[in-house]
Amino acid sequence: MAFHAHGKHRYRLWRADCNTARPHSQIAWQTPAKFATTFNPRRSLALRYAKGSAPAPVASPAQQRTTHAGNEPKTGETRGDVI
Repeated sequence: MAFHAHGKHRYRLWRADCNTARPHSQIAWQTPAKFATTFNPRRSLALRYAKGSAPAPVASPAQQRTTHAGNEPKTGETRGDVI
């Protein structure tokens, strides 16, 4: 069990180093902590699509039928030949 605890400790140290002290090329060689202080998300664009950003469905939803065809049992009704 001590080996597991040691691994978790080493992971926490690596994660802290990677997120606070080590610069990353994808964010202009800044540390993630520094980048987080300068990051300003454009919320106005996100709020423009309040209903969501997924495209509209190609097919329309199925119609809900209220009438039954002559060969379909109605709710709570059983057919004579089915037990």
